[in-house]
Amino acid sequence: MTILNESGTPDVLSPLYGLHALAGRLPDALLVVAGTCADIHLAQSLSVPLPGAPADPQGQNDHNGDSLGVHPRVVFILLDPDEEPSGGALASRVIEVAAGFRHTDLVLLVACRSAALLGFDASFEAELAERRLGLPVRALLPDLVTGGVLSTNLEDAAVRVLLDLSPSNVPEPEEAQPYYSKGGLLGRLPLRSRPGRRTGETGVRRPVVLLGALPSSRRELAREFARVGVEVAGGLPSAQDEWLPDIGEGTVVAAMDPYLTRACGTTEERGANLARSLFPIGVDGTARFIQDVSALAGLTTSEAGRARQVWKGLDPLRNRIRGKRVFFTGDTGLEVPLARFLADAGAVVLEVGTPRLDRHSLGAELSTLGEDVDVVESPDWRAQLARVDATRPDVVVASPGLYVPLVARGYLCRSSLELLSLGVHGYEGARRVLELFARTFEGAEKLDALNL
Repeated sequence: MTILNESGTPDVLSPLYGLHALAGRLPDALLVVAGTCADIHLAQSLSVPLPGAPADPQGQNDHNGDSLGVHPRVVFILLDPDEEPSGGALASRVIEVAAGFRHTDLVLLVACRSAALLGFDASFEAELAERRLGLPVRALLPDLVTGGVLSTNLEDAAVRVLLDLSPSNVPEPEEAQPYYSKGGLLGRLPLRSRPGRRTGETGVRRPVVLLGALPSSRRELAREFARVGVEVAGGLPSAQDEWLPDIGEGTVVAAMDPYLTRACGTTEERGANLARSLFPIGVDGTARFIQDVSALAGLTTSEAGRARQVWKGLDPLRNRIRGKRVFFTGDTGLEVPLARFLADAGAVVLEVGTPRLDRHSLGAELSTLGEDVDVVESPDWRAQLARVDATRPDVVVASPGLYVPLVARGYLCRSSLELLSLGVHGYEGARRVLELFARTFEGAEKLDALNL
């Protein structure tokens, strides 16, 4: 495997794209976006479906029948570049906006890059607003990161805030209970133990908190953990105080998405045990994730039999993608684990381009990716187009800016945003990913048969 840092200008969608899906997943939060006219226009433009993206990303944009509008709990504060910033001015406007909303438990001040350039200290303004409102107000700075911006930076920042708000009163580890898992977020889940699944217990069971992914994917994975006897105490993002899980010493925290790097750092600062494993994307990734997280939670289990069973059920779909050549130009941070899964399923991965490559969190993924795969960090989009033309892949997982040019050149493409909202995690997610690519190839073959 070759890892190249091209230090180029990658094609990355603005993290503001995640505003509307995040608002839908945090029903009691108010998202206040502070920026110039250009920032606000961009955020509003991103509320409509982009080329190749699902019409209703993550099922969150349907508001009173209007799937194309801005989420009602996303509001905007226009910053005038000609006005001199004064301390407390932005806080006053946040307070004024928040006063118009009922049932608000959390205010997230999303400060665009221009806010910092104009001299606004978003964290200070959020602190002032919190004192006067009497409820949590936190600043999110999705564009101000080092090491490359991803389109998913906003979710990382939001999960980090929710971790800060989560209580740290973790109870002493309990004796392992064979019948039930008391999930604070997911309710009381029955455990249907199966012979051969559980191979050993330490006598104590530590709670597990899942970070990231769609709520439906977290529920699916929680059922898999319940099957082997591991308690899932909750998951983030979630804005309701009663659903915020206890996170502190003794808690096992498992990130389901590789782009949650800052959030993972926060969990370690709180003394939690952060699971380092393959991400639960694909069959082998999910099996390894369950085994490693279970071990940290105090239970030794084997997922080999379950993984073989799932792979057998996916054989017809694997036959549809076996030997197909795939090129990744994505911008979400999911590229490496998705590439690993498609390679496991029989596809030929030509290149994995990603704006940011965190070798610490992706260490296990990179070690299993394969020697013939090229990984390009911070790729230059022009060079990417040239390499696509040179390799002529069967399908390109394209970032939004390259999607239309590649389709115009005759390439078969899937949008990185489509995979982001598909629900790629867990065993069921593995099926959804293979079904998506199988439909892609079948549709292309039907069009080719028409000889248009």
